[in-house]
Amino acid sequence: MAWVKLFKKPVSDIGKSYQPGSMVSLALTKGLLNEPGQNSCFLNSAVQVLWQLDIFRRSLRQLPGHFCLGDACIFCALKSIFTQFQHSRERALPSDNLRHALAETFKDERRFQLGLMDDAAECFENILERIHLHIVSDIGMETCTSKSCITHQKFAMTLYEQSVCRSCGASSDPLPFTELVHYVSTTALCQQVECVLEKSERLRPDTFGELLQAASTTGDLRNCPSNCGQSIRIRRVLMNCPDIVTIGFVWDTEQSDLTEDVIRSLGPHLSLCELFWRVADENGRRTELLLVGMICYSSRHYCAFAHHTKTSRWVFFDDATVKEVGVRQSGGEVVPFRNRRAYP
Repeated sequence: MAWVKLFKKPVSDIGKSYQPGSMVSLALTKGLLNEPGQNSCFLNSAVQVLWQLDIFRRSLRQLPGHFCLGDACIFCALKSIFTQFQHSRERALPSDNLRHALAETFKDERRFQLGLMDDAAECFENILERIHLHIVSDIGMETCTSKSCITHQKFAMTLYEQSVCRSCGASSDPLPFTELVHYVSTTALCQQVECVLEKSERLRPDTFGELLQAASTTGDLRNCPSNCGQSIRIRRVLMNCPDIVTIGFVWDTEQSDLTEDVIRSLGPHLSLCELFWRVADENGRRTELLLVGMICYSSRHYCAFAHHTKTSRWVFFDDATVKEVGVRQSGGEVVPFRNRRAYP
């Protein structure tokens, strides 16, 4: 899941002429082709979510240049798709150039190869990492503070984790790291849901962030730094205020009976203060995020849902198929990933 800051926006003129199901609302919303044997649904879903993220789309458009890698240039291929989304009159477009660029880039790792199914969340994350390398190739992922790197300026969560013993007061050295996707186990999430329901008949809408934080540290116990005998749960502190927060749900088995429980735990709003033990950035402490997108997986096929900001409607993307679904929603952006699996 990826969440974006909640902004109050004025109602545009399009609302006056908008009718549910009308084509005017989908003027700039196109499908992506997935011919038999291509198995490109994982890529198509990731691209649709990136395109619907207004902050990312506009920032990519404004970048003046990049380090081009020719046929293996993911930056060029993604920008080409975005240009076609904006200007083409076709209702469904090919994603072949980006698929080829991914395959060429990751051929040594045998990932994202032509004709083979792969993981949409990892595809999303790797596209962002490659964009960083195309923009600032001389700066590492963990140390990038470049104002031109939209990967880090928009998506990166700068964190450190630390163990603090409540018994003796000893603390470990803070360990800094950067996340583009914050992964959470669905099994751990559902265990936290059960704990809440044991004390209450139903979940409160504002408990989603707390559930995610508890689930992300479940079982992650460390020995006391001074070896006093205590086991300590790790604390994660967010240092910055990202525009987009992406949550990836990790399913422990291919077949799971937890789907309904996971869906029941989801909330449309997310506070950074609930997601992490502490938020150091003052703006981050006040930030509320709104869900605007999901990538879903079922029967070895990916599809996506995204919030269309011009009409405040949700749109369903299944490769070339594009449909409006759901009800109106106001404000910002968030993207949820419902699955993260590796394929042989």
